[in-house]
Amino acid sequence: MIWKFVGVMLTLLIVLFSVGIVYQNIPGTPIEMKIEEINNESFPIINYEGTPVFLENLRFNHNDISYFINSSCSDVRRNAMIEAFDLFEWMVDNVRFHEVYSDADIDVECSDNFVGLGDGLFAAGEGGPVRIINMSRFKVIEKGRIFLYDDPRCDYPIVELHELWHVFGFDHSDNPMSIMYNTSRCEQRTTTDMIELVDDLYSIEALADVRISDLVAVKKGRYLDFNVTVLNEGLLDVSDVDLSIVVNGEVVDVLNFGRIDVGLGHVLRVENLRLSSRDFDFVDFYVDKENVIMELDEGNNFVRMTIEDL
Repeated sequence: MIWKFVGVMLTLLIVLFSVGIVYQNIPGTPIEMKIEEINNESFPIINYEGTPVFLENLRFNHNDISYFINSSCSDVRRNAMIEAFDLFEWMVDNVRFHEVYSDADIDVECSDNFVGLGDGLFAAGEGGPVRIINMSRFKVIEKGRIFLYDDPRCDYPIVELHELWHVFGFDHSDNPMSIMYNTSRCEQRTTTDMIELVDDLYSIEALADVRISDLVAVKKGRYLDFNVTVLNEGLLDVSDVDLSIVVNGEVVDVLNFGRIDVGLGHVLRVENLRLSSRDFDFVDFYVDKENVIMELDEGNNFVRMTIEDL
């Protein structure tokens, strides 16, 4: 009799165990998850205080900037442009220039073309960034260009400096004594606010900054579906970007995005990711969980998803 009872109990335990296994592994009703905002970003704020610029946070992604002066420039214009580079470098603390003969950050070209502006005015030069990576934090200058149309008429390189400041993103000023006024006078000079702004902007170390920009997740029992977008909105390209998924303190998977260049991102869709249990209230997503990557902001690498109806 006792053995019959034991047999019944064993059978019951096996059935219960089997039901538990099935319950744990069978996909459940899809439940939308929501993002819980818990990170605080600590990115430095640049105060422009009304200084006219094309775009805020516009800069090269390095401080040692190369230039190339085309052979179309006479010795007079070439020397004036080099003087402008030297003066710019002397005024600011964090930018340096060096001459190269190909693949320069800033190209300088010369022409004798007459560019009329009306009212008896003409353009002595043109300049500005010609290729920009536009991101939410930084706008990275990939290429700048300067055209000089006339020999210098002042002992001080007014036109050359004016166009160089345009390359760095500065717009025209209403101050007639500013070098960024829209018509040139020999007594114009660079204003203090321009110098301070460049010093502040280029004092920020050029690093990558990867972050989760978009995340949608659905819980199905112990399985998880999600779409995630990871962007690099820093100043440098980055390789070997990892995304860690953590449930109940356990890393359940690590996905590798590989290389992400500045201003670009990768989108990943994962279906039926099997978790350690169906009993969880939130899922943590970490980019670069082990802090291997040197970044501008370590505070934007983490997103927590919670059950929608909690």
